[in-house]
Amino acid sequence: MTTRYLSKLGVIFSFLATSLFAQTGGEPISLAGTVVADNMTGLSYRVRGCITSVSKEATNTGIAAINQKLIKLDDRAAKIAVATAVARVKDLEAEVGDREFSVTAVQAEIIRVQEEQDFVVREYERTRLLFQRGIVNETTLEAAARRKMEATFALERIQEELQRALSGKSRAEIALDIGLLELNARQFDLQELAMLAPFSGVLLNFNPKVGDCVSQGALAAQIYKPKDKSVETFAFMDNLVDANHFGLTIGNSVKVIRVNGESCPGQISLVGTEANLETQSVKVRIKLDPNCAVKMFLNEGVKIELSPQAG
Repeated sequence: MTTRYLSKLGVIFSFLATSLFAQTGGEPISLAGTVVADNMTGLSYRVRGCITSVSKEATNTGIAAINQKLIKLDDRAAKIAVATAVARVKDLEAEVGDREFSVTAVQAEIIRVQEEQDFVVREYERTRLLFQRGIVNETTLEAAARRKMEATFALERIQEELQRALSGKSRAEIALDIGLLELNARQFDLQELAMLAPFSGVLLNFNPKVGDCVSQGALAAQIYKPKDKSVETFAFMDNLVDANHFGLTIGNSVKVIRVNGESCPGQISLVGTEANLETQSVKVRIKLDPNCAVKMFLNEGVKIELSPQAG
């Protein structure tokens, strides 16, 4: 709200200053504006909880470094959830190991049963030849045929067992994947309890208190880069009719003067395309030079000098 009021005051000052725009004698033109931050970012709580620690350095200096931990919420329940998920994953990994062993055991059993079947088949063929020569009777041939059939059935059963073992291993692997996803989710929940600075910058309205309980989405502070600042001002529509003459064109260099007399170079980065119905004014934004922008305060009132362009 304070920023809005100061911005409105800047508009009023700019209207008073733009009376100089009526001059067309080639003299520099002056405007009044307000320093604003480019790309100010809000820091909000991603989950609800109670604050257990606050960065003293950030609180005392109002400055944050990239990935600096600013606020930490109570994470005891989240840590328990992570530990539970880790234990579950270990159990599922053991289950996958058991299933892999079962598959290996069945595969080894298949090799043994195949060897036994090959032996029984060869024995049946010898018995059949002996039966054809009249050396053995029909009962002996039937016994050999029965052993061959049983060996075939045994091979089919063990092959079915292999399919069941492979299916069980696949289900165990799927369960492990689900467990890993659950672990990632719990770890993500734990990370959400710590508020980190997205980049190095200056903090605004950063005053959390240990013990306070906050809700999800509540604004904790704002952060901006001290070198990324602009000046916002307004120009009347009649001055934009001959924008080149007044120097109100994008890319035109201007001089920004502070109350203490210091000056800072800037460049027009925006000339609005929508006019205010009541004042018939258009927003103008001036990008400040990073070297001097860092010294300027937000909402600081400044004077802007534009040089008319020839032709």
